[in-house]
Amino acid sequence: MPETKPTSRIPLLEPKDMTPEQLQEYESSAANRTNLGRLLGQAKTLAPRFKAFNEEMATSITVPPLEREIMTLAVLHLDRGEWEWAQHLEVAKFMGIPQAKVDAIANERFGDPVFTDRERALLAFTRQVVKTVRVDDVVFNQVAAFYDPRQIVESILVIANYMMILRVSEVAQLPLDGVVGADFWKNRKKAQ
Repeated sequence: MPETKPTSRIPLLEPKDMTPEQLQEYESSAANRTNLGRLLGQAKTLAPRFKAFNEEMATSITVPPLEREIMTLAVLHLDRGEWEWAQHLEVAKFMGIPQAKVDAIANERFGDPVFTDRERALLAFTRQVVKTVRVDDVVFNQVAAFYDPRQIVESILVIANYMMILRVSEVAQLPLDGVVGADFWKNRKKAQ
């Protein structure tokens, strides 16, 4: 009996059903052909703007890239995002985040000495935003000691972005179709 491939609860957008712009994006790189890209593509008018938002978030915010990725990993762990966790393990490795930090996040040891005081404050902040929505004064003051108002808002948007992506992929029961998480960063490095 032939093996069946796992499928998403929500059908993935097929190339034949894509707008010309979507098809061009789809054909331009492997990252655009992932199950997540095809799932998000179902929201034809929102997907292009969402992609642009994510590109800006990845390249233009003032939160340092390694800290943004540590925060992202924390969100993915806390909300149990399987598809995204696999992608971001590759991103973390590509960015040079030590495995000890990834392991500490995976074991929810956000106060581990492997992290700097700044990272511990960011991780405590991330945990409260994800788990309780509201952030108590102690945790807020800790993060505010290291991050300016712009960076705090940017951090909330990063956290919210990955919480949203997780809800889409987890409700769809999106199967892992390959790990191309670092492709975006590799392509940016080549372009520079």
